[in-house]
Amino acid sequence: MNYSTLRYGAAITWTIIMLIGCTIPGPDVPPVMTLNDKFMHIGIFVPFAALWIIAGRRPMWVIIAGLLYGILIEVIQGVLPIHRSADVKDAIADFIGTLLGVGVGLGLGKVFKI
Repeated sequence: MNYSTLRYGAAITWTIIMLIGCTIPGPDVPPVMTLNDKFMHIGIFVPFAALWIIAGRRPMWVIIAGLLYGILIEVIQGVLPIHRSADVKDAIADFIGTLLGVGVGLGLGKVFKI
């Protein structure tokens, strides 16, 4: 297995983990995850974007994908009967995390010559 495959695998795996975590029914969400919801959203989208950058995706692709994925997650939370609510502020936090993650990914790429 080459490094490119591992990088894509890591990005895909994290993307799936995010979706699973964001669709846990509301009453089952651990209390520590609700302490500061917006920071949690930023925190999960930073590695999302960084991993996709490291996997070789262009920054604009990652920014658009992060924006759309954040909106999709909020729509899913609002539509499914999982006692979660759609929140525009969460989608904004997701986008902020995406932008930060693109910067992190580009920085790591330069430092480690990825």
